[in-house]
Amino acid sequence: MSDRNLTPAGSTALDALPRKPTYEQVRRLEACMAQMPQVECPLEHHFAHGVYGRVMHAKAGTVIVGKMHRFSTLNILLAGVIRVTGPDGAIRDLRAPCVFVSPPGCKKVGAVIEDVQWMNVFPTRLTDVAAIETQFTIPETPLI
Repeated sequence: MSDRNLTPAGSTALDALPRKPTYEQVRRLEACMAQMPQVECPLEHHFAHGVYGRVMHAKAGTVIVGKMHRFSTLNILLAGVIRVTGPDGAIRDLRAPCVFVSPPGCKKVGAVIEDVQWMNVFPTRLTDVAAIETQFTIPETPLI
């Protein structure tokens, strides 16, 4: 992540988490969030030779818990501002444009401050979105 895109975290829904939340703490937050009304975050799917790009659109005020990826992942914040746990677990604000790589096994939580467009890029020749998710995400135990 470029330093120009990062600022210290302020007050949002992520305040329920410690400064560097553990995986278990993120999963507990995810379980609580599952009991709340869910918000649709539309996706766009883009395919090129050997590459799949997935763009998520999320409105300000939305809190998002992502899936864990098997491999390092290219993240591109195309538009907006989001407060998010970074690859090191620390909570930071990201402002578009911003490009960074998250390591394998990283599970991010984000609170959207200004409407965002977030893209992940994956190296694959697959075009079936469900098959791509299976290839690139780590299954987690269902939330109780």
